[in-house]
Amino acid sequence: MRDLASVHADERGLMGKLALLWLLVAALLVVLGYDGVRIAVVRFRVAEAAQNAAFEAESTLQQTRGDRKAAYDAAVQAVLDAGLDADRLRGFVIDPKTDAVTVTVASKAPTVLVGRIGFLRSLAKARSTETSPST
Repeated sequence: MRDLASVHADERGLMGKLALLWLLVAALLVVLGYDGVRIAVVRFRVAEAAQNAAFEAESTLQQTRGDRKAAYDAAVQAVLDAGLDADRLRGFVIDPKTDAVTVTVASKAPTVLVGRIGFLRSLAKARSTETSPST
């Protein structure tokens, strides 16, 4: 029969290892939660920027009676007003029949972990396409 000292000797360090494992899991969950919030914020900003850019471009197109350059400039300004860089405006199309403006805005969330893992990398990208209602 084993004595009490040998039983406890077998379990030495087990609690420390278990506590370290739980701390690592907790840290991973905190980082993933932070990344999730950053991704959600960027997706919202991109969707809002695309919607505002399409609306502003269409309004400018109507006010200037078809000035496409002014409409594009208004879309770029709307993207800038949303706090994104002007190069995030990835697509700008005006339908010649209806004067409806379609705008695509894309951006990448500044993440700690998600953007660095291959199969999760696409989750950090946000893309939104909006079309203004034609009048």
